[in-house]
Amino acid sequence: MKLSNKLFTVTTLVVVLAVVITAIFTVNAMYRTYENSIQKDLLMTLQLIDSYEGDLSSLDFGSRRFTKISDDGTVIFDSEADKDEMENHLMRPEVQTALSRMTGFAVRESSTMLENMFYVAILSSDGTVIRLSEAQSSLYSFIFDSLPYVIAIILAVIIATLFLSNFISKKIVSPINRINLDRPMEDSGLYEELSPLVRRIDEQNSEIKKQIELLRRDRNELELIVKSMKDGLVIVRSNGDILMINDAAKTLMGKNTNDEFKSIIELSRESLFFSIIEKGSESGRIKVEGRVIEVHAEEVEGIGSAILLFDVSDKTALEMKEREFIQNVSHELKTPLTSISGYSELIMRDQVDKDHIKEFSSQIYSEAKRLYQLIEDIMAISRLDEEAEVEFSEIDVASIAKDVLDSISNPIVRIENKGKLLIRGNSTLIFEAIYNLVDNAIKYNRDSNEIVIRIDDTSFEVEDHGIGLSPYDKERVFDRFYRVDKSRSRQTGGTGLGLSIVKSVAERHGAKIEINSTLGVGTTIKLVFPSK
Repeated sequence: MKLSNKLFTVTTLVVVLAVVITAIFTVNAMYRTYENSIQKDLLMTLQLIDSYEGDLSSLDFGSRRFTKISDDGTVIFDSEADKDEMENHLMRPEVQTALSRMTGFAVRESSTMLENMFYVAILSSDGTVIRLSEAQSSLYSFIFDSLPYVIAIILAVIIATLFLSNFISKKIVSPINRINLDRPMEDSGLYEELSPLVRRIDEQNSEIKKQIELLRRDRNELELIVKSMKDGLVIVRSNGDILMINDAAKTLMGKNTNDEFKSIIELSRESLFFSIIEKGSESGRIKVEGRVIEVHAEEVEGIGSAILLFDVSDKTALEMKEREFIQNVSHELKTPLTSISGYSELIMRDQVDKDHIKEFSSQIYSEAKRLYQLIEDIMAISRLDEEAEVEFSEIDVASIAKDVLDSISNPIVRIENKGKLLIRGNSTLIFEAIYNLVDNAIKYNRDSNEIVIRIDDTSFEVEDHGIGLSPYDKERVFDRFYRVDKSRSRQTGGTGLGLSIVKSVAERHGAKIEINSTLGVGTTIKLVFPSK
């Protein structure tokens, strides 16, 4: 309820109640005055009658009744009835009082409750009691007779009160309604009693503004953080309505970033997606347009759920490569170990002729050497995959190439310097890259054709005139354990990891690999290093 209405109602009720109570007391007081007036009038009339010396029966008493009573209560004279038929009046209150106190008064109500009998008695000079009575309206009758006037007065007062209360309430409330809640201290005409309240409102306004500014700043920071997240974030209510979604989430779910989404159903209809959200504190992976998206849902009490989306396509591919690598390693290790175990078992059981022992021993040595080389290559690949910190310094690639040449000691390999290649890198890794390129060229070379290491200011390359590569082989030649000619690799002891090591070294040095090959003609593999 408005304050003005409340003031209006309370004021009106108070005034009306005061008028009604005043009217009641006023009517009662008027009636008592009316009674006293009758009693005085009757008493004066009796005194005049007492001084009258003539015949009482000759007097006209009008509506009043006159009675003369002896001191023993016997009625001597009555203006309206036969005295002989009247009962003894000695015990009447007004008579008893008059005998003892000279004057007596009494009021007796009629059976109708609408009129009263007023009695006044005095002790006459001759020792008798004379009494005068008159029938008058009772209090109820008096009120009933006065009621129209009282109601009229009350209605007049109520109408005046309504107008006055309305005016006063508006007058009182007007300064309060004028208070500027944003700047309450500016109103100079405010009630003094409201000053503490207004001051408190002003202080709270200042505090609220500070908190709103802090919240706005926090919200802006949160929106900036959420917007800049590479991972997707979606906050949903329990009923599925979206409270917040960033652009990354839309992109990961294959949606346009300009589109608006109100419900989580609009984002995806995949059952696994909803199953993860419903369970809460769950993770799972779904596929969206060929990509693998990891979904993590966390229940937020009182709101709903927070959903995090991660693109784990690369991670999944890496996991697959790791599984494939482990399978290949197991297979590649098993092959030489099986040969070594088989030849050794035959020799151990004396099931080999003496003429073949040397041959079997040679096979065991060859497989053991191949196993050793495989383990070395696997360890090299593992070190490169772990991306362990390696020391980089300025190195001369030509000098490292010469070391490789000395290590291999093969006359068909030569170095051709067309410039000075100085790079910032790790000499051990560059040695492994050149060594594997040259070793691979030797293994797949034909007819002892010349192998050339060319070096210029920005790159080095290894050229052979071997079996060459088909377009399909060119696409996969750097994959781990991939061999172009498996039978030839068996003979030469190839592990299928040499070019994978070259690729990893190139990536660690920011170098680009270029391959030029023609099937049956030869292959040239070049590493181009970034300029300083």
